Amino acid sequence: MKTIKKGDEVRRVSEKEAMFFVKNGWNYCPKNEFKSDRKKSVKVDEVEVTDNISDKKKRKLRKENKRKKYQNN
Repeated sequence: MKTIKKGDEVRRVSEKEAMFFVKNGWNYCPKNEFKSDRKKSVKVDEVEVTDNISDKKKRKLRKENKRKKYQNN
């Protein structure tokens, strides 16, 4: 995995993708830039669960919210 940057956008991509992007104007950057940028920009969206949704869908929404919450840390 490599970290690349173009302007304010920072991405973490595979080595093959990184070579392609670098040929098209992107630059390599340190991994800590990706980590610090990610912590600033990612927010968890709250999903409202109503009584009209089945139990299976409620569980799925709760599971997705937990996953998003732990991805941000």
